[in-house]
Amino acid sequence: MILLGLVSNKGDKNKNLMFTIHELAKHPHIWITKKSFIYESKPMYLIDQADYYNMVIQIDTNLEPLDLLDHIKKIEIKSGRTISAIKNMPRTLDIDILAMDQLLIRTKTLNIPHINIKERRFVLKPWSDIASNFILPSEKQSISYLLKHTSDTSKLNLILETKEG
Repeated sequence: MILLGLVSNKGDKNKNLMFTIHELAKHPHIWITKKSFIYESKPMYLIDQADYYNMVIQIDTNLEPLDLLDHIKKIEIKSGRTISAIKNMPRTLDIDILAMDQLLIRTKTLNIPHINIKERRFVLKPWSDIASNFILPSEKQSISYLLKHTSDTSKLNLILETKEG
């Protein structure tokens, strides 16, 4: 089970998320199997910016982790994302590899599972929509357990806009 976090807070946020799904689905070795609802959240670190749209998707792929990361980065750039030296700046699109089955990778280039999952309600809630019983290998706990016990008490708003395209 491979899970990706999709985030946008610049431009048409819903359209940016749907663009990501479309671009991933075009790849001959990536198959989208589940999509969460979309949730709106306040910025977490640099608070003087627009709210974020967040969702989690489940995919299947036979790509190696670094090849998947490379493809994801190309989609982010194609969406108009500019890379800033300052972390947590507004962005049209951010795609994170949250988990790849029970794989543990800790390198300068790639961390799987994503390091801050248990501290982010905006990741845990959409993830729980599609795979609440997934055991996060770095924490040895299910996503539903982590959601109930996260220190993040921020409010999420369910977004009902679902236009694909």
